[in-house]
Amino acid sequence: MTDRSALVLTLILAESSIELVPNELVRHPAILKWAQRKRKDPHSLILDQTYHHSAILRLGPRGAGRGRPDIAHLSLLLALGSPLNLSGELKCYVHTRDNNIIEVNSKARLPRNTDRFTSLLEQLYQERVVPPTGHWLLSIKPGSIGNLVDEISAMVMALTTTGPRKHMDEIASRLTEHNKPVLMVGGFPKGHFSKDTLSKAKAFYSIHDQGLEAWTVVARAIYDYERALERRETHPKTSLM
Repeated sequence: MTDRSALVLTLILAESSIELVPNELVRHPAILKWAQRKRKDPHSLILDQTYHHSAILRLGPRGAGRGRPDIAHLSLLLALGSPLNLSGELKCYVHTRDNNIIEVNSKARLPRNTDRFTSLLEQLYQERVVPPTGHWLLSIKPGSIGNLVDEISAMVMALTTTGPRKHMDEIASRLTEHNKPVLMVGGFPKGHFSKDTLSKAKAFYSIHDQGLEAWTVVARAIYDYERALERRETHPKTSLM
């Protein structure tokens, strides 16, 4: 039987739409109103399209796709609740658009409510690990995609609409052929990976003719990876790349 311990999949939600409210927006009425409601310094708030839409509009084209912590939230809920994660065969990271790396405890039980998750992120940016004592859920440190990939020292595949079309089950099978496989999914609502991020991938593919929501991609990818592992156990290979 194949040793599955070498096949733990690392999922990276890359360029995720998570960031603190930028300085140029902290005095906007929508930001100040929300800070007053939460009784927090506006500088410590996570930018959120749901409550800060009018402020984000002030950024013009630079505001496209910003303020969407819900994307990482829903994607992580799906990933952490998967059989793959429950069996100890999944590791999750979130790379943010302001170049921070969030490590997710595989045993974390994240809030089901997005507002509570966003509040957790705000605490994370202040404390650097949450909760600050006891069993941690999330930790954060400055870092780029390149820093993270170098630290993991792994083979990376990315999913993007700019790549050649390939079925997800084929991609999953290829991932199981490598030690420390990494799958990179965009944590933003629209657009494409930056050239720098895409350069860190050994290969990149599209799994559908149209752009899919990040959480849909995550769910399909994890499911097909689970199936690929089952096939590998049935027809084991003698070595890993």
